[in-house]
Amino acid sequence: MRKITVLFWGLCFVLTSCYSEIEFNDLMPSPVPVINAIASTDTVVIASISRTYSENEDIDDLYIKEAEVTLTVNDNFKERLTMVEYDTLDTHVVTYVSTYRPTPGDHIEIHASTPYGDAHAEDIVPAPVAITGVETTFSVNTDESWTVSGDGSYVQTNFYDATYHIKFHDPKGVANYYLINIDTDFDLLYTGGVYIDYIDPLFEMQNQDLTNIGTENSFRNGWGWTFSDETIDGLDYSLSLRETNILPGSKDQPEATMRRARLYSLSENYYKYLRSILRNEQRDESAIGDIGILEPVKIFSNINGGTGILGSVSMTEFEFSIDQTTQL
Repeated sequence: MRKITVLFWGLCFVLTSCYSEIEFNDLMPSPVPVINAIASTDTVVIASISRTYSENEDIDDLYIKEAEVTLTVNDNFKERLTMVEYDTLDTHVVTYVSTYRPTPGDHIEIHASTPYGDAHAEDIVPAPVAITGVETTFSVNTDESWTVSGDGSYVQTNFYDATYHIKFHDPKGVANYYLINIDTDFDLLYTGGVYIDYIDPLFEMQNQDLTNIGTENSFRNGWGWTFSDETIDGLDYSLSLRETNILPGSKDQPEATMRRARLYSLSENYYKYLRSILRNEQRDESAIGDIGILEPVKIFSNINGGTGILGSVSMTEFEFSIDQTTQL
């Protein structure tokens, strides 16, 4: 018998904490297969096969090594995927790897037979949409701040705002789904990505369910944001993003800063999955979501017989430097 303690909010929220015990009476579901796979035009198809587990379960390794995983392309059997094991800094990873690199329009199917049941999924690989150009505007933030250096002394720090206008043409008459991000990994000034504010009105129009959940920066992160062509079908569009960062150099002559814009064309399944991840992230970071007041977010899945995601994606990128002569 398992019990879970649920904190009820209401009148007792202000005065005191009220608790009630709910008995599940061994109603926890049996484990089912989990498929996490991406069909990308940049690499071969790779799948992770694992299983679900209960919160109280003592888990050492969720990966399934006894699975038979097959790939079908355009209704034709392609191959059986090969299991590959390797170690990272903090975990041991098991994957199933194909030799096939998808092309736009491919109908991809993955089937997995496991000790926990059989699962399968399918998706269509979207065509890439090219970035046609990037314009930037740049300004030095006049509000100076002070930070503590390694020796404990205070140093004056200046910031800049750089706005990126990423141009592309959306294909007409086709439902298109996207994710946009800015990469800086190749820039010696940085060791990773930077946080981006997704300031284009399109993001707010398409994410009304995220604007009232209590987060201070509803459309801001370091890995990207989704959008669709719901209001820009067939148009040439310039998508606005803004980066705020510490000024690399003096206030009068800052150093050149390189960036890479990446525009991912997503399948509808992958778009729904990533959007549910973003919504869940915003809920967890909100003032009231973390204490259980907001409803949990259901993560989208297209796996039949299990859970997880088979998503498809193609990507284009555009390298550019911040034009520091276009002062706002």
